[in-house]
Amino acid sequence: MNRKDILAFVLVAALAGYGSAAQKNGKSGLVTLTMPDGSRVEAELALTPQAQTRGLMFKETMPDKAGMLFVFADDEIRTFWMKNTYVSLDIVFLDGDMKVRNVFHRVPRSNPSQPEAEVAKVSAPAKFVLELAAGKARKSRLQPGSVIKVYPPVAAVGGKRPRISTATTGAAGQ
Repeated sequence: MNRKDILAFVLVAALAGYGSAAQKNGKSGLVTLTMPDGSRVEAELALTPQAQTRGLMFKETMPDKAGMLFVFADDEIRTFWMKNTYVSLDIVFLDGDMKVRNVFHRVPRSNPSQPEAEVAKVSAPAKFVLELAAGKARKSRLQPGSVIKVYPPVAAVGGKRPRISTATTGAAGQ
């Protein structure tokens, strides 16, 4: 393999396999999010349709410094529902620049025997959706118009490079 082939391979691997490159402790890709109040959240990435469908289903706890960031190829209306999600969440809908569009506070958890028609649902336009522990959005001063910084930047999804504001420092110990 010559130098040009190696560089091409590294570039393709970086763009196509970001989740793998960001692996830590056996989890899928992780990013560090810096909130408007300066606090940090370590968010697991949901990059594939399978990961996005499962989301935080069956989780029984949600630490204050953890979250899940759903990354979509296009900016469109997204609907999130709490079926089989056993913790209440704040759900934040973001544009391609990680600017907050909508925040749904304390979306109620579901119960295993709850009829589907009674399970909480929220919808809004988004390129990214962030799920946080209930109460974290208010503590972090997340509101429409505020921006979340991401480190490392989220790589290309669906052949398009998302426009994301990035933190200027690396991930600090959580």
